[in-house]
Amino acid sequence: METKDHGNDEEVTLRTGFAPFDELFGPFTSGEIHLMVGRTELTNALMNRLIVNAARKGMYAYYADGGNRADPFAMAGILRMHREDPRGALQRVMIARAFTAYQMDTLINVNLGKLGEAPPLLLVSSLDSIFSDPEVDTDAAEGMLKNCMNSLDGMAAKGSCVVIAASGGSRGGDLLPLITPHCSAWVSLRSRQNGRVRIITKGGRWMDLSMVHPLQTMIDDFRALPAAAEAL
Repeated sequence: METKDHGNDEEVTLRTGFAPFDELFGPFTSGEIHLMVGRTELTNALMNRLIVNAARKGMYAYYADGGNRADPFAMAGILRMHREDPRGALQRVMIARAFTAYQMDTLINVNLGKLGEAPPLLLVSSLDSIFSDPEVDTDAAEGMLKNCMNSLDGMAAKGSCVVIAASGGSRGGDLLPLITPHCSAWVSLRSRQNGRVRIITKGGRWMDLSMVHPLQTMIDDFRALPAAAEAL
């Protein structure tokens, strides 16, 4: 993957295009690490939207996918909605999947260094849960995760907009304290009753989202609920 069209000195500012989330969380910017915690369909959709928006701007994206979250078919569908050819845009997206802690360690601590330049958009999914594998020694797993975060710090310092999607919960919750100190902004997405998703930011701002209909297939089928709806 080449990144020469968007060098380290070019600032990256991206939004998901999903207005309720963007108004609450703000933009994703270069030189910073952003964290989304929560394994929800909305989380996956937001990550896909970020990649598509970067590709539409001619940017390159590197996705180290540790939770099988990356969905090129969904990305292609979003591009078609914008009447753009997915083949050209998705050529600027490199998806590398990791199924073990050791593979993720290699993707971040070895392969990223071979890219030459820091990618404008760098995404990592399930970083906490993949290092929670019970077959991996705890000290070894924590050491690899610390090295990964140091490498991601380095990518941010070179100009990457880094976005981490963490699972949280019982699988990865114990490792979140090794991730959050490196993040300038984070947001929690929690599934609630009746198909709702609660979004809470680092600063304590929050909102509830609800599916418009039970057969929801697109992110735009979410709508923001007023705070008074919490009492219902």
